[in-house]
Amino acid sequence: MNGNYADMESILDIEKWQLIQDKLAKVTGTAIITVDYKGVPVTKHSECSEFCKNIRSEPKTNAICQKCDARGGIEAVRLNQNYIYRCHCNIIDAAIPIIVDDKYFGCVMVGQILLKENGQSEYIEKIYMDSIEYLPNQNEMLYLYSKLPHMTLTQIKEILDLIEYIVKYIVEESILKNKLLQENQDMKKQLKAVLKDDYSNIKLDNHNTDKNLSNVSNEMKDILKPAIKYINENFHEKITLDDLANICFITPGYFSKLFYRETGEKFSDYLTRIRIGNAKKLLKTTDKTIQEISMEVGFNDAGYFTRRFKAFEGITPGNYRRILKNQSNKYKIIK
Repeated sequence: MNGNYADMESILDIEKWQLIQDKLAKVTGTAIITVDYKGVPVTKHSECSEFCKNIRSEPKTNAICQKCDARGGIEAVRLNQNYIYRCHCNIIDAAIPIIVDDKYFGCVMVGQILLKENGQSEYIEKIYMDSIEYLPNQNEMLYLYSKLPHMTLTQIKEILDLIEYIVKYIVEESILKNKLLQENQDMKKQLKAVLKDDYSNIKLDNHNTDKNLSNVSNEMKDILKPAIKYINENFHEKITLDDLANICFITPGYFSKLFYRETGEKFSDYLTRIRIGNAKKLLKTTDKTIQEISMEVGFNDAGYFTRRFKAFEGITPGNYRRILKNQSNKYKIIK
C-alpha cells in the first residue's frame, strides 16, 4: 500500500469511523477513542464510563490519564501489535496501533474494563505507578468503579482482535479507493487531451505515432468494457448512465462522450438495441405475450416497447411475430 498519506484523515473517514466506533463500544461494552500519532483525539469518546469521566474532569488526574494513553500508544508502536496494560487506577486499557507502510498514524484506545479473576496468571504491566491519594466524593467513586464492566483476559483479546480487523479493513479499503481515484484522475487527463486533439501532454515518437494513437484508442475501449459487459448481462434491469459511469470510474458526462465516440451511438440507443434483439428471440421462440416480453427485456411499459421496436425494426412486435409464423416473403426478417 504505497502512497503519500499525510495524517489520520487521509487514511480514515473520521465521520464514518465515529459511527462505527460508537456501535463497537456499545456492543462490546468497552470505551473507545481514536487518537493521532501525537495522542490528540480525532474522535469523541464512545461509551466513556462515569468513573473515568469524573477522573478526567480533574486536571491532575486527567494529566495522568493522558500520560497513560501516550505510553500505551508508544508501547503498541514499539511492539507493532495490540498492547494491553493497566492504567494508574488499575483499570485495563489497550492500544491498537494504526500503521501503514511502516508509518505510525495513531491508535484506537479501548478499555475501561476490570479484569475478571479466572486464574489467568499472564502479567499485565501497570504503566504509570503514581497512586491517587485523594478522590472527591470517594464513596461515590468507589461505587462507580465497581460498576465498570468485568471481563476475562480472553474476552478482552477477542474484542481487540475484532476492532483491529475492522480498522485494518476500513483503512485498506480507503487506501485502495484513493489509489483508484488517483489513477482515474490521471487517465481522465490523458483521455481528455486525446478527445480534444491536444497531444501536448502525451509524448509521441514521430516514427510510432500511428501505433501510439492506436494504443490510446484501445485503452479507451478497455475503459468501456465493464459497461458493455454489464449492459449485455443485465439489459433486463434498470440501467442508468450514472451506474455505467461508476462501473468505469469516470464521470457520467465523460462516459457519454466516450461511449458515443467508440460505439457510434448513444448508450441509451445501444441498450435499447440489445433489449430489442433479445425481444426478437423471445417473439420467435416463445408464445409469451407482448406485455410479458416487454417486461422480461427491461421495458416496463408495453406501449413504449412497441414504439421503440417499430422505430428500430420498422414494424410492431405483433406484426414481426405474425410474419415469422406465416413464413411470409413480404418482408426479409433479419435475425
